This record gives sequence, structure tokens and C-alpha cells, in this order.
Amino acid sequence: MKTTQRTSATKQSKKKSAKVIQLNAFRSPYNKEQGKLVSGILNVAQAGLWPNQTFSAKEQIALKELIADHFSHGKNDKKTFKELLERICLAKRYVARRRGRYISKPQDWLNINYPLGLAGTSAWLQRVNEVRSEVPEYNKGIKTFANAVLLFMESPGEARFHKCRKQLADQRQYDLLQVFYAAIINLQYAN
Repeated sequence: MKTTQRTSATKQSKKKSAKVIQLNAFRSPYNKEQGKLVSGILNVAQAGLWPNQTFSAKEQIALKELIADHFSHGKNDKKTFKELLERICLAKRYVARRRGRYISKPQDWLNINYPLGLAGTSAWLQRVNEVRSEVPEYNKGIKTFANAVLLFMESPGEARFHKCRKQLADQRQYDLLQVFYAAIINLQYAN
């Protein structure tokens, strides 16, 4: 009888003392430098592809995680950043060329496993780079745009802004100039 009482007393004490499991705080899937680049890509993508859409804080976190997946295979984050920006520009221009074309919702388009989204534009940029090997000025504007955004993010300021704006205007990249303006505003005033 005493063993039964001890066993039930032990069971009750185990039930009363819950095991405390400490959960790790949310950890970003990318480092601080990548975090800035990922935010920059999201700002440019929103400005160029979904300009009339506002993302909640929760949506922004989810979209940034999707963008960060694109950095997982690259060795040079800045190079990956510029390539992704060029691909966003190619997609923007693809949609603008013909009526009825559209960009799917951000959750799909930014997903690395969605072949009709940002991942699918890799082949587009590869073709552009092949042509550039023979004609260096081919699609120069998107390269200028990507460099301008990166330069501004590295050292924001009025002089840098005007220099980048002038480069795009001199090349008559007016569609990208509008995206540049919106992206810079978003970068400057984002929370």
C-alpha cells in the first residue's frame, strides 16, 4: 500500500512540476549585411512590381525569408544582390511590353521553387549576359540601376542620390528611374 501511495505521490509531483523548455528567440535566416541587401531587394521589388500594394510587418518578414533563400547558393552577396535587381528589372519590363501580362502574388513570385517567378528570371539574365559579352552596352540600364541602388545603400546621401539619378537619366532609363525614386524613398523612410 505504501508503494502505491509513493508512486502516485511521485506522479503527482511530476505533473505539478512542469518541465521548462526555453525556446530560442527568432533568429534571422541571414546575417546583418544580407539583411540590408534583402530589405533592399524587397523595396525595389515592391516599387517596381507591386507599387500599389502595402505589406504588413508579418508579410514583410515572410517575403524577406523568401528573398534570403536566393542568397543561399551565392558566394558573393553583393553580386547576388545586383543580379537579383537586374532580374527584377527584366521582369518589370517583360510585363510592361505587352498588355495582359502580370506578376503573380509576391509570396509565389519570390519563392525560389516557383519557376515562373524570380527563380525563372535567372535564364533571362544569363541570356542578357551572353549578349553583353559581344555587345557590352546591351541592356546597360538594368546594370546601372543595380549598381546605383547598391551604391546608395552603401553610402546614402544627397550627392550619391543625384549621381545615380543622373546616370539613369543620361541613359534614358526613365522606367527604372521611377523605380529608383520609389525604392530610395522606401529605403530612407522604412521602419
